[in-house]
Amino acid sequence: MRLGSTSVVHGLRREGTAPVSAREVRDALAIAYPEAVFTDWTAAALHGARYTNGHQPSIWLPQHRTRRGVTIRTGRLDPADVELVLRRRATSGPLTAADIARHTPDDEGIAGFDQCIRVDEYGRSVTTKEAVIAYLDSHPGFYGGNRVRAVIAESSVGTDSHWETYTRLAVHRAGWTMFTPQRAIPGTGFHVDLDDADHRIAIEYDGSYHRSVSQQRKDVRRWNEITNQKWAIIRVTSKTLTEGMPSFIERIDTELRRRGWSGPAPSIPVLTLPASATAKP
Repeated sequence: MRLGSTSVVHGLRREGTAPVSAREVRDALAIAYPEAVFTDWTAAALHGARYTNGHQPSIWLPQHRTRRGVTIRTGRLDPADVELVLRRRATSGPLTAADIARHTPDDEGIAGFDQCIRVDEYGRSVTTKEAVIAYLDSHPGFYGGNRVRAVIAESSVGTDSHWETYTRLAVHRAGWTMFTPQRAIPGTGFHVDLDDADHRIAIEYDGSYHRSVSQQRKDVRRWNEITNQKWAIIRVTSKTLTEGMPSFIERIDTELRRRGWSGPAPSIPVLTLPASATAKP
């Protein structure tokens, strides 16, 4: 049996050897635990957040249980904090974002929160900063509330991916909070990952998505139109952020001063990334 089946979660298998999808994991857990409410990153996936893969499935149960490979939370859960999403019970948008912020350590918590407040092409988001703040205000004593508020202070609604969040955090922590994410460049119709409109500097995160031939052709056209408007483009990769931070900061500082900026010298920012980050594009 095991030769022709695949483990979905510990103790639950299905026929076939194809890779297990996140949906199959949720379905298996819903069958195993009819009272379960999906939480954290699993709830965020149900709500439509991006970049939720790679995290252990998480559920809430009314009684304490353990299962290898599954995060099981217990304690009081207000019925008002539970929604039916894609026919599965999940925590509400504000609580989902707050859970990611308080349970996910370091800067990945900020990146996950950014995905919860990100507005998609249809104008939808898991939640908003304002909704999460209102939730905290109405739940005094919320466990981890100070951590959630700290995450909110460094979050941004305009970030498309985790690595764009890390890029923004690096630039802002260096002292350049005037850089704004995902703003249109006048005269081009294009957006950039980060920009300082006063000094016409754009910062673009260059991930694996940009390495296909078709995407490179689109990028060249976009970058040419932007530089034709007398903008400078500074490109950054994951390796820049994990191994080349001083050079990256020096490059931005040099370009800013060449364009008339006279602010204080930047600090070298510190990013605290998940262990898997150095293996990602």
